[in-house]
Amino acid sequence: MSDILKKIGETITETGKSVSEKTKQVGNVAKLNAKIISSEHSIGENYIVLGKYYYDTYKDNPDDDVLETVNAVTASIDAISEMKAQILAIKGLVKCVNCGAECPCEDDYCGKCGTKLVKPEPPVIEEEAEEVPAETEEAETDVSETTEE
Repeated sequence: MSDILKKIGETITETGKSVSEKTKQVGNVAKLNAKIISSEHSIGENYIVLGKYYYDTYKDNPDDDVLETVNAVTASIDAISEMKAQILAIKGLVKCVNCGAECPCEDDYCGKCGTKLVKPEPPVIEEEAEEVPAETEEAETDVSETTEE
């Protein structure tokens, strides 16, 4: 009986060691995976910094291979600037070109730095020409043909 208990004890001890070793392996793998994710995140951030540097340095003369991407970034930057200007106009504000403070449109000078404010041009609203429906054009053509005969 004691041999059986001894064998069971040894089996339990070996199993415990095996489980302990597997737990250490899983822990080590998890730590390494976390480090990999952190390194990949760092690489992504550095790519962003590198891309911004390239764009800022070469946006006026980019390589042909990246011309389309540079133009897309420029278009996005321009669109964002326009939308921000529209937001300021809606709020009745103008941005100081010197310090970037948002000032009321009715002010002539920046309340923060004293620089003369550049007022935005009022938006030009173009009226669209009225389109004549195709049916009306056909009817007018029929009438003119009939009167000429």
